[in-house]
Amino acid sequence: MYVHAASGFVCDPITDLERAKEELKQYTDYFFRRVNKFILLSLLGVHRCVHERPADESVAVFLATENGNLGDTENVLRQIYRENSFPKPFNFINTMSNTASFYVAQSLNTRGRSITVSSKASSFERGLEMAMADLSLGQIREALVGGVDEAASSRDEFHNKYKAAPGHLKLVEGSSWMLLSAAPEGAMGEILDVRTFSTFDEARAWADSLEPPLVLAFGILVPMAEKDVWKQSLPHAEEFDYLGGYGFYDTAAAFAVCRFFEDFRGRTLVHVNKTPHGGYCLIGCRSY
Repeated sequence: MYVHAASGFVCDPITDLERAKEELKQYTDYFFRRVNKFILLSLLGVHRCVHERPADESVAVFLATENGNLGDTENVLRQIYRENSFPKPFNFINTMSNTASFYVAQSLNTRGRSITVSSKASSFERGLEMAMADLSLGQIREALVGGVDEAASSRDEFHNKYKAAPGHLKLVEGSSWMLLSAAPEGAMGEILDVRTFSTFDEARAWADSLEPPLVLAFGILVPMAEKDVWKQSLPHAEEFDYLGGYGFYDTAAAFAVCRFFEDFRGRTLVHVNKTPHGGYCLIGCRSY
């Protein structure tokens, strides 16, 4: 599966939607009346990706998100339970997080399928798997796969969810996208595979089988001690600490992969994430 465009985008929590809309106008003249932050994030990321390499009119959209539309969901719950009132219609409608993938598809004028994917701690990986399956079966010709999430509302929330202190990590918002195709012509690299393993030894053996030079990147659920074991077992691999360098959002694996294609050439990325059950989910990529 070949990568023809990639854009890793993160930003500080958006507080001024009008300013973000002005930034979006740099990439598209798509007209919209009212969108919330999650939809705006999705549009910003995807149009940054395709503004120099337009997608086919039948491109499929796979929007991966861990949390979906946090902002409007919180607004609606506050209106119902704190203010004892009916929710505002606009807020209520946009609690459906899959409206963002509709807006993305509409803004691209695509007639292809549009899907929202969420899977605990590995949403981007599962979205990538779905796109790979459809491309390999010939169901689609091109796919846009992205990971979009708003920032965690507080460091306490981060701690409660991941059972770890955020430490020096910056909590950011992100919308990172790749344009994928089965055609190799003009590609900047390829997705080698997305694999899930139950044990460390199986996961390490697969990573070791990939073509060097290797770049290692780790998801948020991989503890520091385990990172050291990975680096010791693959001593010639370079680490790409994207979380420490750019910040964390819940589908940041998408940012790691996109940024790899933007910044690294002639190398192989192994992105290591852990599943909630203690297994491993790995993405292998090769940049040309």
